[in-house]
Amino acid sequence: MRLTTEQINTIVNTSRSVAGEDTLVWLYGSRLDDTRHGGDIDLLLEPAPAVSLLDRARIKILLEQQLNLPVDILVKNPFSQDNPFVSMVLAQAKLLEITS
Repeated sequence: MRLTTEQINTIVNTSRSVAGEDTLVWLYGSRLDDTRHGGDIDLLLEPAPAVSLLDRARIKILLEQQLNLPVDILVKNPFSQDNPFVSMVLAQAKLLEITS
């Protein structure tokens, strides 16, 4: 995974500060591949209470400012119907956890 501990902590803390403390934050896409270079940060958020489009935009803006990298955010709100793309993402995604 091509994220530092500091980046992971920033992603998880920022996402949870807007979307709620029980939000699961998953990384997917090119940042999972240690052999690649560059690329944006692709995140799937699973918030406990649903988040609005405004909150999703707020998380994206905050993370891009803090990380100085482009961030794409996909949200799987509770009680929303799964779609094939979300299922595909979850099959290869890695759960991000706060570390010290």
